[in-house]
Amino acid sequence: MVTRKQVAQLAGVSEGTVSNVVNGKSIVAKDKMERVLAAIEELHYVPDQTARSLVMRRSNHIGIAIYELTNPYHMEIAKCIEECASRSGFIVSVFMLDNNMKDKFKAMVERRLDGLVNFMTNRYPEEYIDMLAQRGTVLINFDSESGSVFSNDYRDATAQILQRLYDWGHRRIAYISTMDEIGFRADSRGKQWFESVQKLGFERAEVFYNHSFDAASDQTGRLLTQRMLETFRDATAVLCTNDLTAMGCMRTLADEGIRVPTDISVVGCDDIEIAKTLIPSLTTMSIDKYRQGEDIVAQIINQLDGGEKQHHVYHAVPVYRESIAPIRNR
Repeated sequence: MVTRKQVAQLAGVSEGTVSNVVNGKSIVAKDKMERVLAAIEELHYVPDQTARSLVMRRSNHIGIAIYELTNPYHMEIAKCIEECASRSGFIVSVFMLDNNMKDKFKAMVERRLDGLVNFMTNRYPEEYIDMLAQRGTVLINFDSESGSVFSNDYRDATAQILQRLYDWGHRRIAYISTMDEIGFRADSRGKQWFESVQKLGFERAEVFYNHSFDAASDQTGRLLTQRMLETFRDATAVLCTNDLTAMGCMRTLADEGIRVPTDISVVGCDDIEIAKTLIPSLTTMSIDKYRQGEDIVAQIINQLDGGEKQHHVYHAVPVYRESIAPIRNR
C-alpha cells in the first residue's frame, strides 16, 4: 500500500502538506498542491479513511434508518440524500431495522456516523440516542430535542383532494390508514380529514385503522380494503396513507370486480415513481423529495460545523391522475 510518506517524497513536500491537500485545506500553495495531486495520481494513493477519521474526528459517513425497505418513498429520498452527500465527500449507508433491532442499534453507534436520518416510526431506546449524541452524531427526524426535524405537511393537499371529490358528487368516503387511531389523529392527513369531513358535510366518512404493524403497506392496504368492503361496500372514494397502501387497495378492489375509478376513486400519498405508470395512474400527494434530501445533507454539514438544529416543513401538493373521477349513478 502506498503511504503518505511516499507521496510526500515524490512531490518534494512534507507529509503535513500532503495531509492538508488530502483534507481539502486551502493553506497549500498552488504549485505544491499540483505536485501533490500529480504524485497521488502517479502512485494511485488512496487515503486511509479510518486513520483520517480519527484525526479529523469525522467519518464522512451518513446513516439512514429505515423500517420498510420495500417502500419506494423512503428509498427515493435515500437516493436523493446519497447523490447530494457524495458531492460533499460523504458516503451513505442504509440500515434496515426490521429485525435484530438491538444488534443493529449497536452497529449504528459503532460506525461513528456523522449523521443519522430516521425514517422509522418506532421509538429508539434512549440509551442509544444518548450514545449517538455523545459521539457527535447529528440526529435527523428523532425529535426536536434530540436534533433537527424534517416534516411533511399534507393538510392543504388533503383538503384540496377532499374538496374535489365533494365537488364531483362523492358523499360516502373512506380512509385506509397504516396508523392506529392515535397516530392518525396526530398526523396532518388525519387532522385535515376530520376537519374537511365536518366542513364539507359528507354523508358518511369512515376510517379503517391499522393495528398490525408487522405487515408491509401494500398488505395493510389489501387487508383493510377487505374490511371496508365487508362494512362499507358502497363507499365511492377511498384515501390511503401512502401509495403502496393504495396499490394494495386497488388490487383487492380488482379481485372483487370493482373498477377504479368507474366504481370507486382511489387516492394515495407520496407520489412514488411507479404511481404514474399504474393502470389507472394513481392520484396522490407529492413533496419535493430531491429538495428534502439536499436540505437534509446541508443541515447535517451545517451542524457538524457548529450550526443550530432546525425544523424544516415541506408542504405537499395534490397530483391528479386517472384513479379518481366524478361520481356515477350506481
